[in-house]
Amino acid sequence: MMTDEEIQARRQAVTEAREQALKARADAARLKAKLKAERIRSKAEAKAKHIIAKGEERAARLEGIAPAEVERKIRLDVHGRPKPAMRGWIHAVAAPLSLAAGIVLICLAQGTGLKWACAVFMVASLVLFTNSACYHLGDWSPRVTDVLRRIDHVNIFLLIAGTYTPVSFALQPFWRNFIIISMWACTAVAIIIHVIWINAPRWLYTLVYIVFGIYGLAFMALFWTSPYAGPAVVVLLCSGGACYILGAIVYALRRPDPWPKVFGFHEIFHCGTVAGYACHMVAIYMVIVALWV
Repeated sequence: MMTDEEIQARRQAVTEAREQALKARADAARLKAKLKAERIRSKAEAKAKHIIAKGEERAARLEGIAPAEVERKIRLDVHGRPKPAMRGWIHAVAAPLSLAAGIVLICLAQGTGLKWACAVFMVASLVLFTNSACYHLGDWSPRVTDVLRRIDHVNIFLLIAGTYTPVSFALQPFWRNFIIISMWACTAVAIIIHVIWINAPRWLYTLVYIVFGIYGLAFMALFWTSPYAGPAVVVLLCSGGACYILGAIVYALRRPDPWPKVFGFHEIFHCGTVAGYACHMVAIYMVIVALWV
């Protein structure tokens, strides 16, 4: 039988374990509440800074300050930080070029299915670059900014799925349909995450972005052996994916940030998307030409 001292010690241990569990649960609840409060506070601060910036603009106009100086003062990002001078201009230049390239691909493509696939690629790229340019160059209200931001976050997934839609025509119908369906299914999941949970941690956005970017690697062997694709197309697809991933890593780390007032880490991210798009556009062109035979 247990002695009174052993019984007392066991009761004490159970009591302490219960207290520790309750404390851990309370700490978790406090941490969750703190994180939620920080998100609310951050969003409120962003709205307040936007309102202040609008007021400064009106006051500056009344005082006769030059418009260029006013624009320099009020260009803030969603976090209230001054935007680099190049913010948005990279995608503003890429938008009309993507439209022209898309039209060329549609004209070169043979068959209704491939033409529609190229049209999907063109629309996805045009929407990405145009929305990004508007989002980063414009001075919008908090509500419009939030909508443009949500669209901006999901556009890259639309572009990746839109890229594999015409490229998959280099494969047999079974694999072509499998890749197209699976890519757009993954896109739907990514869109749900980004639209519903707009304030999700930056690392989660980056993780989803990277996983989606490398998903196509599972099919590279098929493209490598395809008579309508081959090693060159595989290299271009992988290079484009690498550009997307490297840009995402820079965006997540906010490094390097070479010239914060002119060309910062976000501009490197935008260059990565343009470079990735260019690689994939050339890959699609090569598939279209190979299908002529």
